[in-house]
Amino acid sequence: MEYKIVMPVLSDTMDKGKLIKWRVKEGDVVHKGDVIAEVESDKAIMEVQTFKKGIVKKLLVKEGEEVPIKTPIAIIETEAKEETPKPQPQKPKEQPQPTPKPPEETKKPAPSVPPIIQELLATPIRGEASPAAKKKAAEAGIDIEALQAEGRLPRPAHLKDVEREILKRYFTPKALRLLQEYGIDPYTFDLDHKIDEAEVRAYILEHDIPKPITISPNRKAVIANVQNSAKKPVYFVYETFDIKPYENIKLTSLLIKTLADAMQRHPLTRARLQGDRYLIYPNSNISVAVAKGDELYMVVCKKAQSKTLEQIDEWVRGLKDRTYTPEELSGSTFGISNLGMYGITRFSAMINKQDCGIAAFGKLEQNKIKVTFTFDHTIVNGVDAAKFVTDLKTSFKEQSDV
Repeated sequence: MEYKIVMPVLSDTMDKGKLIKWRVKEGDVVHKGDVIAEVESDKAIMEVQTFKKGIVKKLLVKEGEEVPIKTPIAIIETEAKEETPKPQPQKPKEQPQPTPKPPEETKKPAPSVPPIIQELLATPIRGEASPAAKKKAAEAGIDIEALQAEGRLPRPAHLKDVEREILKRYFTPKALRLLQEYGIDPYTFDLDHKIDEAEVRAYILEHDIPKPITISPNRKAVIANVQNSAKKPVYFVYETFDIKPYENIKLTSLLIKTLADAMQRHPLTRARLQGDRYLIYPNSNISVAVAKGDELYMVVCKKAQSKTLEQIDEWVRGLKDRTYTPEELSGSTFGISNLGMYGITRFSAMINKQDCGIAAFGKLEQNKIKVTFTFDHTIVNGVDAAKFVTDLKTSFKEQSDV
């Protein structure tokens, strides 16, 4: 009868195990409780025993191979006999046949002390640690007990803890941070001297290694918005406005207020497309592009037509000093982006989410500013856009003439 020994589950986080060493070979006789192999989990090296007596029929996994937990690694034939094979019944008088070695000689006796522990006994490694951690510490000459007393190693210490301590000996803290940032294997370097930040940076330059940066949730949202906007049938309208800035009022605030009032006269700029109908909103809700560090947000100025210029200016001045709620980042129908403060003369902007359009304002020079409008053709057609842009241009001109 075959008895299969499987890769054991050695920890609650383990999903695979590595066969480190076989203690037996095919044909060996084993008894209940004999250690047949050493396996490594994600936390330690442990011994695997057989719980039945028999002969090793097949070793299914090679040393160094990693397999999922509960995968068969060896087969024990439990009905196999340990004594001399019986003679053939048709030739009863031709015995004795060559007698194989007695089971006691064939069997590979299990040592009273596992080999890995025997290695450790030869070194003065003390402290609470897994066998793998102690072995690594012995190779590196690390005193686990002393480091645990200092609080530099946890109790018990695992292999990863000892490896981290080894790296501290050969890398400066800044060098280790660089390795982590760039995902570089520390053992790529020759660990025969103290490696500093400059050496790691030189390695990065020489091998042209890119720095991986995790995309933030905000950037993922921006990417999704850009991808969706790219699917819209859009067109552009280019104009130059005469704008006279107000003293002590930010230009962006003036742009929002003037745009909000014009939107009240052009219902489709307050519209969203939903199936086979338009939803015309009563308020001028304008999404405003705001950069905070490396992140970009489209913060919505709600009911902008009902606010005074001073109220809008106060709202604009406080944009970068707070975090935004989901409510503040939704509900718009038209957008505005201003890169004029960065010296940009003209640019085009992507429409935000379900908005019907966006106005991109460039640098104000001699009271003139170049504007690029992007419209969603499914909501605002060319004639409607022309009327809206002309109305807006006239409003700015009248303000400038005052």
